[in-house]
Amino acid sequence: MDWTLFLGLFLQSLICTVIGQDSSQMPPNMTSIFNDEYSFPRDSILTDASFNCKAENGRVIYEWKKDGYVVLNSQFIAVDKSMGILKFLKMQNEDYGTYQCFATNDYGTSLSKPFKMMEARLGSFPPFQTQEIKCEEFKHCKVECRHKPTCLPESQCKVEWKIGEGTKTNVEIDKRVGVDGNGNLHFLWTNMSDWTGQQYRCGVWHEQLKTLVVGSQTSLRIDSATADPKVDPMLVFKENGKALIGEKGVLRCMFSGYPVPDITWISPQEMNIDNADGKYEISDFGRVLTILRAELENEGKYTCKHSGKNETVFLNVTSAPFLNGSNQMQDLVLPEGQEATFRCEAESSPDELPPTRPTWKKNGVDLKIDGGKYLLGENSQVLSVKDVQKSDSGVYQCMSENSEGVLLKEAILKVTDPIKTTVETVVPKTQNSKETGSNAAVAIIVAVLISIIVLVILVIVARRIQQRGSSMDKKELATGHDSENERKETSLKDQPV
Repeated sequence: MDWTLFLGLFLQSLICTVIGQDSSQMPPNMTSIFNDEYSFPRDSILTDASFNCKAENGRVIYEWKKDGYVVLNSQFIAVDKSMGILKFLKMQNEDYGTYQCFATNDYGTSLSKPFKMMEARLGSFPPFQTQEIKCEEFKHCKVECRHKPTCLPESQCKVEWKIGEGTKTNVEIDKRVGVDGNGNLHFLWTNMSDWTGQQYRCGVWHEQLKTLVVGSQTSLRIDSATADPKVDPMLVFKENGKALIGEKGVLRCMFSGYPVPDITWISPQEMNIDNADGKYEISDFGRVLTILRAELENEGKYTCKHSGKNETVFLNVTSAPFLNGSNQMQDLVLPEGQEATFRCEAESSPDELPPTRPTWKKNGVDLKIDGGKYLLGENSQVLSVKDVQKSDSGVYQCMSENSEGVLLKEAILKVTDPIKTTVETVVPKTQNSKETGSNAAVAIIVAVLISIIVLVILVIVARRIQQRGSSMDKKELATGHDSENERKETSLKDQPV
């Protein structure tokens, strides 16, 4: 592999990533979170009906839409495009619907999750005559809340039973007397003192409206018993529950009997439940179990137990569609000419109906899937953008829904200039540099070798010269000795006999 090319590509990719993450050149990032629903009364002056839409990254312009149409300033609606504020001074009938915020800058548009605006209202009881209920002492007696009026949203509504004239005297709720999930009044065993000649009336209280309506007048006729019997416990009401993940779930069990039995709750994991662990709350004299923060593991059959007998109720833990996995709707930074792929594999909670097929938008506008620029795959869960250009940069949205809510997920596509690599110009220079470096190294090595050779030659020559000098000295010494002998012999010859 050519490491020069690899290094160039790596640096180019790194630069692209850094540029892509520059917030001043990025589409808005929606930070506002809204509830799924809001409720306000109609034709009333409002003081708390204000919504603030906020997004990050540069100068952002905001636009609010209702049912797909732009919301404009009017007599009772104020819209601030620069601040993202939508404020209702008074709700008219035409103002109820689905709202969504659009945050736009020069690089794209980000969307808030849509939410519904509903009417908070409370009806009234019809003017029916008083109804008489026959009861027996020590036995169970139920008084229905008849013709209960519409009350929305249900989370703001509560049934309160009254006794006598006016609305100030409530029926006292205790272990023997309770109200079920439908608002009916139960005497779990009937006492003769439960009828004093004053009528029972069902009242519905709307917390948001601070309004109470009453009706369903009922009188009792209680037949006395000859002795105090023991009445075995009997289930008179139970109610399953449903909870969104992270929210409260409520289960109910109500037993009659003389005496009224104590109730013990058991979890799907067959563990006794009490108030101490912080996950549950037992109220209404044991008749109501609240799961404070429901998770998927809380789903299942719960047992309400009394005197060795069991009844079961079921908690369904559910949610709006969700994405599962780390590769879902990820931001992308790509050079021109590449293909962008976004995955939106929406799922529902176990035992729920599957969510709808995702719909796709770019900058809040529906994409036209024509098989050219945009392609859908895997049952519309995968969007491919072919041959991306800078005009394809922006925010891509996928939306899916089920019976419990809406999924909206966004991913940013940032398209940069195509990667340019000067392979033909850079690589030769790099090769020349390598060759120059190699030649220099070879030259140094050759010079060193030559120096060593010269040094060796000089040493050899010096040794030979030294050896030659030693031989000449020996030879000269021998020659001198012979001459001395010759002189001595000549001297002897010249002496007279």
